[in-house]
Amino acid sequence: MSLPSGLSSYEFQRALTPSHDLKHYFHLRLLKDDADLPLLRTENTPATTPIDIPAFFGVPGPIEIEVGCGKGTFMTSYCERHPDMPFLALEKEAEIAYIAAGRVARRPQLKHVRLVLGDALIFFRDFLPDACTKAVHVYFPDPWPKKRHHKHRIMQEEFLDQVRRISTPDALFFFGTDHEEYNLETQELFKRMPWLEMIDPKAEPTEGIQTNFEIKYRKIGKPIYRCVLRVHPP
Repeated sequence: MSLPSGLSSYEFQRALTPSHDLKHYFHLRLLKDDADLPLLRTENTPATTPIDIPAFFGVPGPIEIEVGCGKGTFMTSYCERHPDMPFLALEKEAEIAYIAAGRVARRPQLKHVRLVLGDALIFFRDFLPDACTKAVHVYFPDPWPKKRHHKHRIMQEEFLDQVRRISTPDALFFFGTDHEEYNLETQELFKRMPWLEMIDPKAEPTEGIQTNFEIKYRKIGKPIYRCVLRVHPP
């Protein structure tokens, strides 16, 4: 038994499941059939139910989000300054996500931090309710430098449309990269989004906190491109 052939594209069904050993850590897992094959989404697939923000985080929103938290350097430092704030971190790489989750586990004061292993676009679209977020942080995402791989970049119109949907009025969007071409193309993308307002095109690290990548790149003198935008939701 195999997946259907001849499809130009397809998408799988997913569910959010808690980790067995870390209560604040969740996996966006594929749902599978009896033959252990991923279940495809179809027109008849029931819609997913967005998470209940107060139940999931232990406090009401709005929340803040970091997409691609890596090993959690920014997340832990930022959340230690805001221990009562509900904060969601997403990471696609399992080994790295588990390291970040462990760093949170060693900081019991960060009781409202939640970490999800999985694709940010899918999680935003299927599991986050409207107008739940006051800030989204995207720092040093994979630039996928080869042109044929650009489709894999997180900074796409579809992703930004989801950012708009989940944003509260005057929410902030923080972006940073060390990749000049990616920065230039992302700036052009921002300009095509009339509901994004550039408020700081040459931003400093958020609250002075650098990510692991940024620390390394600044040491070798590599240029860093950061900006902050205001999101005007629908």
